[in-house]
Amino acid sequence: MFQGILIFAIGGLVLIAAFAVILGRRREYEATGDPADRLTDEEFRRIEFGDEEL
Repeated sequence: MFQGILIFAIGGLVLIAAFAVILGRRREYEATGDPADRLTDEEFRRIEFGDEEL
């Protein structure tokens, strides 16, 4: 019986640790954003003003 409780406790600790890591990565992602979502000045100008590169 003690082994079952110990295994259950260790599994719970692993799940809590995984949850903490996922939340940390999510907060970092939301704070910095995805690098693929960032536009260069030329891309922004082309989208907003319809400028074409010459």
